[in-house]
Amino acid sequence: MRGIEHLHPELQDIAIKFLADCKKAGLSVLITETMRSKAEQNALYAKGRTAPGNIVTKCKYPLSPHCWGVAFDFCRNIKGREYDDSDGFFKKVGAIGKKHGLFWGGDFKSFVDKPHLEYAKYLPNNSVKTLIVKYGTPSNFITTWGKEDQEVITKTRIKLNGILKTVDVIQKDGNNFIKLQDLRDGKIEIGYDSANKLPIINAK
Repeated sequence: MRGIEHLHPELQDIAIKFLADCKKAGLSVLITETMRSKAEQNALYAKGRTAPGNIVTKCKYPLSPHCWGVAFDFCRNIKGREYDDSDGFFKKVGAIGKKHGLFWGGDFKSFVDKPHLEYAKYLPNNSVKTLIVKYGTPSNFITTWGKEDQEVITKTRIKLNGILKTVDVIQKDGNNFIKLQDLRDGKIEIGYDSANKLPIINAK
């Protein structure tokens, strides 16, 4: 897959800023690959092994960060010169990627991969092992995307002055919140001080 919309939302935002900075630096960059499915990753792994072609990856599914949506590949956006590195193009682009919290494949100790950038935040030691331990599969990881800051509203029962009451509970960032208005009853008065812009809670 090519579109950055297939990447982790955080990496999507980074990719947009990264491309803008490359343009400012006079570097014409095209993102060529983002997320990879199991079939796509294993087909690449087969090249040079059980399928014609040269070896292009050392990772089977799901050991590549591409399978987890936290990496992308790029090239020079000039037809016929896509992988021309005579002017140090890939190192220059890699340096811009590093400024955005990305790890450049040109710095790999083995199997150097200059047209590759990955999101270091989710890849300690340039490995997906932490993701595998925590989430098991890429699909499980994808279900968490964008939900860290999302509000989820459910119902819960509370005992208010000895009386059971059902109220909304807002779940966000691992915390549960109840609206002040839902705490109002015959013994608690909820108001608002408009002059000082703060809520008022009075027990009768």
